[in-house]
Amino acid sequence: MAGESCWQCGTVLSASGGRCPMCGAEQPPGPAPKTSPAPAPAPVPFGRSARPAPETPPSASKKALPWVVLAVGLLAIGVVAVLLAPHPDKAAPPSVAPPPKSSAPIAPPDPNDMHVADPTRVDPLEVLPRARERALAWQKDAALVSIRAEGVAFGRVNLTTGGSVEYTFGKRTAPGFGPTARISGKRLRIALGASGTTVDEQPARDGAAAADPTCQLEDAESKAEAAGVKAGSPISATYEVSEKYKKAVWRIWAEGRQARTVDGWSCVILVR
Repeated sequence: MAGESCWQCGTVLSASGGRCPMCGAEQPPGPAPKTSPAPAPAPVPFGRSARPAPETPPSASKKALPWVVLAVGLLAIGVVAVLLAPHPDKAAPPSVAPPPKSSAPIAPPDPNDMHVADPTRVDPLEVLPRARERALAWQKDAALVSIRAEGVAFGRVNLTTGGSVEYTFGKRTAPGFGPTARISGKRLRIALGASGTTVDEQPARDGAAAADPTCQLEDAESKAEAAGVKAGSPISATYEVSEKYKKAVWRIWAEGRQARTVDGWSCVILVR
């Protein structure tokens, strides 16, 4: 290398290596000249090409933007349509039409059912309202005509030992509820006995409507016994309008004894 001296004679050499031109001494080779290393290439990320991506011209980006917006809008509309569409499993059940109502009339309750709690102690006046309900179903303006009881003892009738209670109703010929209301046409008979209750129509006959008694059968029986009817005998009793007294009365009698007439309102013995 230029600038280095011969190790033997000190002559300045122009190049490294070889022999000294002055003394002929063999010179050792000099160090290699220093050079700058070449820069290493930049690492390429995994999965990407080493080729640089081509630059998109600004005009191409501006042209692609409206299509992107349109695609996003159409996608949003499709999502909304799917969400709002009815699902088969959540759809409302089909309406079922109600069954048509039957035009056939409903059968009335058993007309023989008088709801007698104790057939051995039947109070005729206690059963009277239920007997009237049956009569009003027969005729809307039916009125009481008479009550007849057999086998009365202390105002009660034992149906199981041959006693009976019978109610008769008729149709008024004109409006009115007093003893002057007249009755005509067929009559309805409701009879309670040992075999049950029977309801039937009776032949037409004129008569008068009888208002419900305020004198109880037990009280009328006591007055009749006090007036001579034999106590303890099988008692018969009827309640109806008397043509003689022009009012509704009880008629109480026993076997072989004369009947006694008792006012159906005041329980007074009527004698004249």
